[in-house]
Amino acid sequence: MIISRNSLLCILLLLAAVCHARELPVLPKPQYIQSSQGNALFSPNFRFVFKNVSTDTTQWLNRHWQSGKKTGTQAAFTVGLLGKDAAFDAQVTAVIDYARHPLGDEGYVLINKDGRRMLAAYTGKGLFYGIQSLRQLTRSGWDKEIVIADWPDFAHRAVYDDISRGPVSTVDYVKEQIRRMAELKINNLSFYIEHVVQPLSHPDFAPAQGKFTIAQIKELSAYARDYNMQLVGSFQSFGHFEKILALPQYRSMGETSTLISPLDPRAKQFLENVIGELCDAFSSPYFNVNCDETFDLTKGRSKPYIDSVGAARFYADHLKFLYDVVKKKGKQLMMWGDIALEHEEVLDMLPKDVIYLTWEYGEKSSYANWIDPFVRRGLQYVVCPGVLNSYRMFPDMVMARANIDGFASEGKAKGAMGVLTTVWDDGGTYLFSGDWYGIYVAAEKSWNAAPLEKSTFNKRFEDIAYGMSDGRYVKALFQLMELRSLPLTYNLNDQLWQQKILPQPGKQLILNNDSAPEALAILDSAKHTLKDAKPRLNETDIRTLLYSIDQYRIMMQTRLGIARIVQSYQALPASGVQRAAELKKSIAVTSDLLTEYRRLRAGFRKAWLQENQPHWLDTACLPYDRKIAALETLQQSLQALVKNNSSVLPTASSLTLDIRVTNQFFFKNWMLTGFFAGVPGTLPEFLYAENEEYNKPPSPGDFTTFKGKNYRWQKYSSTEGGITDLDAWFNAPKGAAVYAYCSITTTNAETVNAYLGAAQPAEVFCNGVKILRTEGKADEQMIRLPLTAGVNHLLIKLNKAEDRPWMFTFRLDDQIKVTNHKHKYQLNAKIKTYEAD
Repeated sequence: MIISRNSLLCILLLLAAVCHARELPVLPKPQYIQSSQGNALFSPNFRFVFKNVSTDTTQWLNRHWQSGKKTGTQAAFTVGLLGKDAAFDAQVTAVIDYARHPLGDEGYVLINKDGRRMLAAYTGKGLFYGIQSLRQLTRSGWDKEIVIADWPDFAHRAVYDDISRGPVSTVDYVKEQIRRMAELKINNLSFYIEHVVQPLSHPDFAPAQGKFTIAQIKELSAYARDYNMQLVGSFQSFGHFEKILALPQYRSMGETSTLISPLDPRAKQFLENVIGELCDAFSSPYFNVNCDETFDLTKGRSKPYIDSVGAARFYADHLKFLYDVVKKKGKQLMMWGDIALEHEEVLDMLPKDVIYLTWEYGEKSSYANWIDPFVRRGLQYVVCPGVLNSYRMFPDMVMARANIDGFASEGKAKGAMGVLTTVWDDGGTYLFSGDWYGIYVAAEKSWNAAPLEKSTFNKRFEDIAYGMSDGRYVKALFQLMELRSLPLTYNLNDQLWQQKILPQPGKQLILNNDSAPEALAILDSAKHTLKDAKPRLNETDIRTLLYSIDQYRIMMQTRLGIARIVQSYQALPASGVQRAAELKKSIAVTSDLLTEYRRLRAGFRKAWLQENQPHWLDTACLPYDRKIAALETLQQSLQALVKNNSSVLPTASSLTLDIRVTNQFFFKNWMLTGFFAGVPGTLPEFLYAENEEYNKPPSPGDFTTFKGKNYRWQKYSSTEGGITDLDAWFNAPKGAAVYAYCSITTTNAETVNAYLGAAQPAEVFCNGVKILRTEGKADEQMIRLPLTAGVNHLLIKLNKAEDRPWMFTFRLDDQIKVTNHKHKYQLNAKIKTYEAD
């Protein structure tokens, strides 16, 4: 076939138009869109002409529409309720057969075509959501004809913000969240609450500078109601109770240090009082009693009773008590589903109208394990994906996007009543303004469960969130996400930020900068991408992303700068003039780092107080304060050397420069338990525990036992680059013993060389078999480590036999590529796994 030159030109012009076609600037994406190239006026000055709408609803809708209204000529836009007036219904039907679409209570029809400008819905809620789409179209300058029929795939569209593990939002910032989420058609907002509310019955457990009073909750509930949103009440009512139980006046209510006791009358009265007040304050007909992650369920003071009735019955009985408390207040009980999935018989013990919040935050090929047990029983459930800041420098948006997309889609297919997207802040140093990309993904999928089209979504996201169309925010965001695969910044964990940059006097530090130059190149590219971004809306998000990029950059610059200072000090020339010149170079490095740390700290503090109450801010700033103090001390020491010009140089250790710069990968993360008091020079004879129930490889929160006493396994991360300083962690006497545990996963069975540096006697076990006993005399001892395919369990028993440093290091051969998430290590992984916890 021969194509003429003119025809080819037309085809090319058409292809160019398609390639540059702008995505409809509405988010969430409408269910049905009928568009054309015809021009249509979209103006923020539309004047609503109401049909069949009550006066109260008219005033409400006008107030929300006119909040950003400009002056000028006003074109009429007809807004009316369907099913009230045959003539109005016919006008809508002439353009779109709306009856073919399941609009329901929250759906709407939006028309701007052939001179007709109409918004129609069955309810005021539907009109409100139609106005949000109209607002986005007018704000974005959309100028083409459009017909939209839209409705939600889920009735319950919620966001759940963690305000108990660090940042506690201000009332004003919650109002900003409500306004912004309402435009995205989210209709429920809730908070993870352990201790940051102040009920009138128990006003003494909330932090002084980080809490919501009952009056403030009622104020926020009323504010949310005006934005077509409800606040869902929440209170931890079983586990995660350590913050309240740590207070002397409440300690006796504990089953353990982390669980409130279901059998304690005072504890039950406490829960009834607090939950009752919160039920009255929060506007939603639901109330979440949480009750997740009850790690100590069978390990507390009620253990004999629990052994007699079973853990499932003990757990279910407490939930029935909470169910009655909530029901008396006219609320429907929500609870996390993890313990019920662990003990499925619980699902058959509880009332059938309980709503289960089933959660999983990782990227999975299927979420059947978290959905099907509820489906089989015909129970109500909500799927709960996540945006995780948890012990991260920035939320992993690659994981969050895939998790929200997959979980919501499978939930829709299997009858979930809603999507509750959680935002977790474990670690406590985060800004919510870094989470909004995940919130927009959640809003999209909660309304429209169709598979997420990433490229088109990203364009609409930037248009709606920031009034930008150049892709700079999204590009910079996902450039930052490239750090998730590098050894130094793997999984975006915050351990790098918590690392000491200099050791204490008399101590040593290991510094591995293997991937620092690569990370710095990524960060420089991301910063360049974001440099010329010109947002018209929500500029705070841009500043927060830029802050995170700069925070990572200063970490890399610090590590590389400290390495240069160490190497320079080790090679200082004998000449006083040359020596002074080299020292001045090192002083300049510390001075530049100090300037940047102080700038970033001031910016972080300002940003924190724009979102949050002062509670926890000092803790969040501690890494800054420690780094600034360490650099100031080093700077002063170097300046003194230049001034004194002594021929005798201090040792590197006295200058806090005893740093081993190496490319070797040392294991930094362990689970530790102990210390066990014993006879000097001996170790306990058992492997994991003397009690058969606990004699197994541990999970976080598990116990071991020794001489009838419980010891909890604790997560540990070395802040010295891989040196595990047991003296600093345990302050144990001579004769004590400690266990260190990690897992090592490998695809194929292989025996690898490992190296243990232990200054005191130690034993090494692999998969329960002792493979080494050392008296702790050598700096490093090689071990032939026999690994099986899959997960391997490594246990090191460490004894404090003498009054000398009690510490150890552990590494594998240099050629073995190691990645890790906390205490779980992977060897030579072809596909890196990114864990959600």
